[in-house]
Amino acid sequence: MTRRWLAGGLILSAVLGGCASSAATAPAGTLPPIATSTPTTASATGPTSGANHAPAGANNAAGANNAAAGAPNAAAATTTTSTLAATTTTARPTTTPYVIPVQAGVKISYAHVHGGYPATDIFASTGCGTPLVSPVNGQVLQTRRVDGWTKKGNNPALRGGLSVAILGDDGVRYYLAHLQEIDEPIQPGIAVTAGERLGEMGKTGDAGACHVHFGISMPCPGLEWSIRRGLIWPWPYLDSWRSGGQASPVLEVVGWAFAHPGACAAAMADPDAAISG
Repeated sequence: MTRRWLAGGLILSAVLGGCASSAATAPAGTLPPIATSTPTTASATGPTSGANHAPAGANNAAGANNAAAGAPNAAAATTTTSTLAATTTTARPTTTPYVIPVQAGVKISYAHVHGGYPATDIFASTGCGTPLVSPVNGQVLQTRRVDGWTKKGNNPALRGGLSVAILGDDGVRYYLAHLQEIDEPIQPGIAVTAGERLGEMGKTGDAGACHVHFGISMPCPGLEWSIRRGLIWPWPYLDSWRSGGQASPVLEVVGWAFAHPGACAAAMADPDAAISG
């Protein structure tokens, strides 16, 4: 199928393979098309994906390079999984507000480093059970409600434990992992708004402490885990959102997709991709 993103008047078209999972179909009109003749803008992007990168396999040092640690958030078994098909969409980077994916008013901290790949681990003063919210307007793309990770197996596709993926109205995928609980109404295909509750912070999967793993990436048309977990550094956008700004990751994600045209195909071909839903 062909997916197109609009960013600053620039259209990115990527031919993606068919979805390899038994996935739901997005409700008609969930992501409305727009007129491509109207230019839109996105805020300046964050650092490139290699910047401030911690050594592979290293744990995220909570508090290291913290962005105002402790400051309140300013923005208002059998594996049971569900996935929404990544259908053809055309979306604007400015059709959604952006908020920190933790309930407004909660004191949070996060570092500018992460082990092995770009992502951000967000910690809350209230720990496990802290309400987590959608960072954008969009729709639920995927949920995992049973923790299949074991220390012995340590399968990378399952390290996120309970997780939710949101396809933003900006065309970007937002991934929250290690949840303690996902709210029952949060099902693939439903529309969500920025700040809407998704579930509770936890330490499922390979998490050693209560936090939410936050990843930003382009969506792929089939099951995979290595792109979903994170492609670009979220912290510059989190810094903006917590201070009331609206920096958009769209241009950086578009740039990454242009530079890695075969990334989704390679990720979907991984032997563990089929269990990553």
